Amino acid sequence: MATNAQKGITGLWIFDSASEVPTGYTLVHSGLNMNEKGTGRYLAYMREEGAALTNLVLHLAWAQPSRVYESKQPDLNLNDGAQQVGGGHAVPFYLAYTTEAEEGDSEIIDIDVIKATDSLEKGWDRIPFNLNASVDKATALNLVFLRS
Repeated sequence: MATNAQKGITGLWIFDSASEVPTGYTLVHSGLNMNEKGTGRYLAYMREEGAALTNLVLHLAWAQPSRVYESKQPDLNLNDGAQQVGGGHAVPFYLAYTTEAEEGDSEIIDIDVIKATDSLEKGWDRIPFNLNASVDKATALNLVFLRS
């Protein structure tokens, strides 16, 4: 996880392959597949003019994020194709974000995917949700971010 002194992150996109990430997007530092047992899921971000992201949320398929959260890929299941412990499909979930700030929130300037057992560097926040929570024999991963 490298600290980046640039302006805030303004958008996120998930690609099926790390080699698909186009110019203008930056693959997260780790380059980890967030869905190692199913369809590839690689997170990339962009920095452009506009409001920076202030909060992220992972939500289940049958739950709706609040009205201030959005996703440019609302139907992209982060667990697509993965098998659940004991068989069947893994629980589908989705990533959404907002530029709306609550009291004390500042812009997100960096983002990464790390192993759940990894320690965080100073200033980083972890979303306490295993990206492979219901996936059989998968590495436990967390989404982490750094605010300005």
